[in-house]
Amino acid sequence: MNAAYKNILKVTTLFGGVQGLNILLNLLRTKFVAILLGPEGVGLNSIYNETRELVHSTTNLGLDVSGVRGISQAFEQYTIADDTEKYYYWTKVCEQVTLLRSWVLLLSLFGMLTCIVLSTPLSLFTFGDYTHVWQFVILSPAVAFSTITCGEMAVMKGLRSIKSLAKVSVINVVFALITTIPIYYFLGIDGVLPGLLAFTFATMLITLTFGFKEHPLSLAFSRKKLTAGKLMLGIGTVVVVTEGISHLVILGIQSYLNNVASLHAVGLYNAAYTMTMTYAGMVFASMATDYFPRLTGVIRDKVLRTETVIRQIEVNIMLTVPMLMLFIILLPYLVPLLLDSKFNDIVPMTQIVAVGLFFRAIMLPNNYMPLAAGDSRVYFLLNLVGALDMIAVIPGYMYGGLIGAGIALTLQNLLDMLLSLVVARIIYKTRFSRRVIIGTVGGTLLLLSTYFIVSI
Repeated sequence: MNAAYKNILKVTTLFGGVQGLNILLNLLRTKFVAILLGPEGVGLNSIYNETRELVHSTTNLGLDVSGVRGISQAFEQYTIADDTEKYYYWTKVCEQVTLLRSWVLLLSLFGMLTCIVLSTPLSLFTFGDYTHVWQFVILSPAVAFSTITCGEMAVMKGLRSIKSLAKVSVINVVFALITTIPIYYFLGIDGVLPGLLAFTFATMLITLTFGFKEHPLSLAFSRKKLTAGKLMLGIGTVVVVTEGISHLVILGIQSYLNNVASLHAVGLYNAAYTMTMTYAGMVFASMATDYFPRLTGVIRDKVLRTETVIRQIEVNIMLTVPMLMLFIILLPYLVPLLLDSKFNDIVPMTQIVAVGLFFRAIMLPNNYMPLAAGDSRVYFLLNLVGALDMIAVIPGYMYGGLIGAGIALTLQNLLDMLLSLVVARIIYKTRFSRRVIIGTVGGTLLLLSTYFIVSI
């Protein structure tokens, strides 16, 4: 195995291991949450949390992504510069960090005010009445905390601070356990909102502590300085529109389940979705942290770009196929262990969604290309399709219940993967290796075989 594959595997294993440790810590938290709150409490928590994510992602103008691109490109130039140019390029890095932090602080306040202003329509959209208006007003500080946290994470990603990012991920989960479980224990379902506020606040403080160690606090609010972020904001706006549509669709699905079924159905659906995306998605933990900054640095070189994408896909295939096969087999035992026996109904849905997660492992490396290249239109179209085709979950649940929703999610991931491969081949001239083709076909057959055998 050459050095490039070793480096990808090393970082993927590092963040996969961190994610695995996070899962062990989350095991206690999730177990307590499921027992203390039940499916209804989990459903209520998912609605508030998705609303927070929706407002946060649509008011931060995508700076948590576009900011990484600017810092990473400046840092790449700094790393390859000779000694006489080091100071000049480090100044460029500092300017990018200052610019990002300044805009993040302004947008965090904007996000909090937006949540307050929209509290009435949010209550009507999610619960079908006006009885939760004040709850969304109370939720607003969590939006600001999340924006600041993501901004500081972007700084560390751009500076390639891999170790600090790994530490932050673990410590945040520890504090999530410490801050939320006592609240849920004493307040029950009434503690969902205070728990969310406490968790986001603690996460922000921890992330800022590590971020300031990597690069001291620096802000600049002059009109000239802020105007320099025009390119960053342009790319970020496209990101925020696509993410906003995605979160709106997810929130719409949850609202649909809440209105036609109950919070119990929302809790079951969200638990199944979370298990596949969080527990089975360990391999993806390094994508935004390591792969995206690396891809940004070589995006203009066709040969290096193609090699970077293909290597990441090959590593993803190698790691996800055996892991997902084991995940599908052990799910009947993992659900009552990680959650509670009340959630056993999600096992069939989660098993079929795990197959779709393999398609996601191949799709993601391709989808980062237009973002790294600054091709906002291509990125927008890819993610718009990815968000809109998730609506298929509604007819899937209507005609097939939870298993129908799972089949819809799997087909959505398959469609998104095929589209990403076509875009990568036509627009970015990516010629995929034989290993990628064989791995994709073989992995799909292995996972489908495992699913049908377990089902029978």
